[in-house]
Amino acid sequence: MKKLVLSILLVAISFAAQAGIKDKKAKNTATETMNAALTKVKSACGNAKLEGKIDWASWDTYKYEKLSGNKPKNEVIQAAGILIDGVMGEVADLCKDADYKEELAKITNIAISGKTDQTSNYVEFKLDDTTLSMALNADGYGSWKNKDLLKKVWE
Repeated sequence: MKKLVLSILLVAISFAAQAGIKDKKAKNTATETMNAALTKVKSACGNAKLEGKIDWASWDTYKYEKLSGNKPKNEVIQAAGILIDGVMGEVADLCKDADYKEELAKITNIAISGKTDQTSNYVEFKLDDTTLSMALNADGYGSWKNKDLLKKVWE
């Protein structure tokens, strides 16, 4: 009986560790995607000191079973990197406009966090001095609307 309980416990620990590794790999992939996108923003906007950081702890409260058609957590996290890449592309695209480029060049930090409202699909932008905050739902939309929401930061 003890051997059976021990075997079940070891299997459960193994599955938990595997899920943890998958999540860690997904976070690393999303972070690498963000860093590549930051390079494009730096080039387009002229802010060589720009840094980005993803606050992964803000996604810990998500009920992943309610996101993306019940996809596993690691797939949703990895997809967040794709959304971040799209949003960063929109930031770089705004730098084609000289007025936006002047303002975006002042940004030294992009802070990315997860939204607490899982039903809110569009990115929420906030500018605080030289930090541009982006709150997004890992299950959110890559959308033309995000560029318009970003522009409102300066209105």
